[in-house]
Amino acid sequence: MTSTLTGRAATDRAARYAKQLCSHLGRKLDTAFDADTGIGTIVRGGSVATLTCTETALEISVTAPTQDDLLALMAVTQNHLERFGEKNELVCVWDDATFLDEYEALRAEMNARRAADRAAREAEQPTEG
Repeated sequence: MTSTLTGRAATDRAARYAKQLCSHLGRKLDTAFDADTGIGTIVRGGSVATLTCTETALEISVTAPTQDDLLALMAVTQNHLERFGEKNELVCVWDDATFLDEYEALRAEMNARRAADRAAREAEQPTEG
């Protein structure tokens, strides 16, 4: 059963963040951003996140074939978006809290994995001396 969930990040710089998000994720996923319409897409397997820029927010609608796929694309999108907007305290809020506990656990796991990967890469770097 296909699931859809919508969220938003309040910002007056929605187009900037949408463009940056699509550009960054485009290295590994299929993405597109149209500056004229203010609409972007991120495709991960059978899941699609549609980004819609307004004057007051970046709206994100994620549609996926399974709940696991839905949560995974939500997490990828939110983690990157909030990292890009960290200086401006950008926060993405989802409309349906039904999945919140499972979703936050997945995000924590993804963040821990990313931190461990980063630490491993840094440990492999030769030291100057």
